[in-house]
Amino acid sequence: MERDMQLLRELLHSINQVGDDLMDDDVDASEGSGDVPGGRAAARRRTMRMSMANQNDLFKDQLARVWSSVRDAQRFVPYAPGRHVVGDVRNAAELSPATLQSRQRVDIIVLSDMILVAVRTKRTAQQAHPALVADRAFVLADVAVSDYSDTERSAFLVRIVNRAETFLFGLRSAEAKNELLMLIAHAKAGVLGNFAPGAEMPAIPALPRQPPHASAAPADGAPDADGLRAHAGDLLDALDIHIARREFSDAATAVQRLNKALGDQPPPAMRRAADAHTAELARLVLADLRTPCAPRSQAAANVQLLHSLGWDKEAKEAFLAARSATIKNRTRQLKLEGNTSLYIRELAIVYFRLIRNTCEWYSTLFADPTLVSALIAWVRREMAGYAVIFRRHVFHDAQRFRVIAGCLAHTLAEVDILGHAGLDLKFMLDQEFFPDLTATIRSYEARVQALLTKTVADDRLAVASKIDTSSSESLARAFGPHIPIVASVSKLDEVLTDFGDELRHIARDSLYGQVVASVLAIIE
Repeated sequence: MERDMQLLRELLHSINQVGDDLMDDDVDASEGSGDVPGGRAAARRRTMRMSMANQNDLFKDQLARVWSSVRDAQRFVPYAPGRHVVGDVRNAAELSPATLQSRQRVDIIVLSDMILVAVRTKRTAQQAHPALVADRAFVLADVAVSDYSDTERSAFLVRIVNRAETFLFGLRSAEAKNELLMLIAHAKAGVLGNFAPGAEMPAIPALPRQPPHASAAPADGAPDADGLRAHAGDLLDALDIHIARREFSDAATAVQRLNKALGDQPPPAMRRAADAHTAELARLVLADLRTPCAPRSQAAANVQLLHSLGWDKEAKEAFLAARSATIKNRTRQLKLEGNTSLYIRELAIVYFRLIRNTCEWYSTLFADPTLVSALIAWVRREMAGYAVIFRRHVFHDAQRFRVIAGCLAHTLAEVDILGHAGLDLKFMLDQEFFPDLTATIRSYEARVQALLTKTVADDRLAVASKIDTSSSESLARAFGPHIPIVASVSKLDEVLTDFGDELRHIARDSLYGQVVASVLAIIE
């Protein structure tokens, strides 16, 4: 309430100043031109040009002072027409949003379209004041600023949300906090858009308004161009305010009213202005929709707003991108801790359950059948991403087939849950892992062949063991009571037994040809 009262007082002051400046212009023009209408108009235009030139010089001087006092400020806040300093708050503290611990001391400089955060470095013996170094800058249109005074511990805190990042700043007192909120509110609303802090407020040019009877339609039913322009200007102003305050629902309603007011064949300039404001609103909503780990209600509200604006395709892409970012964030929270099987189990739960939730949300949010193909393509991409992580941790030379089989079982269990929900991905899983399984069998075959080659080279053909043939008459007639076995043959029997024991864990019909080929290669 206190900030609103201060804003109202400044608006009243600006209105009074407009009237005084108009009277001064009329008096000067009448004295210099002898009450000639053309002379009054020329004097008024000359006064406006001089005021604009002086104002631009003042804005340049303000930016130059910021660049000279804050190192690297020009890189974050370059020159732009109309950009100027609204005010600053000094000696604030940047805090950790999670622990409220102080990170660094900063100065916050509020400009007409940006917020510059400068870090206060330690003062040296040669410096009378701490040096300032530009740390970051926020675009006012992309940030949401709120009072963070919910507890006694956080009595003088201000929170700034820039897209998916949250920053917390602690002020020295309630006055400093209110001053910062007031400066940002003024810069967003454009109240201080044309004057410098501490300088006299210039006249704010008002849009021409027609009296009520003049905006009525002519007798023949044709729309009045001036009345339409005035009404569209009011709607655009209201839309600007809603966008600056991030009131997306009200802004979407204002866009619909604006399009209805413009009709089917509006003037090109008005249509361009309406399209530009609609694109700016859609850009902010898309940025909010791309925030990872957002709740379903927030995503649904943003998709509905974009649907009302006619941005269904962009909404679909932003929603799927946000879900991919959510999967990545949850995956990074998993810990390997040396247990591959446990890690793959948790990874499968994260991936496939988020995929299932995404499919359920998508069918609710996007009813257009033409958008289903995008969901299938997204699922394939996420399956490929899961296969990359699975392949990196499971398929390597030293991995035993028993561990591989356990990891595949955990994955198939989660895929079966998706199948119960109506999304069968087993064929995708087979396509992804079949080349890796065959490559693993060939790698095992190569290691066994290298071991047998070394065993044969070192074999002295001495009898290592004997096989009793008393149980078989044919073997007894051919080899006698015992069959001598050399070391290389004994080793071949051992590796084939181990190979078969390992393969039983991953045995499936699709791998039958590769298994037979590997066994034959080992025996040969």
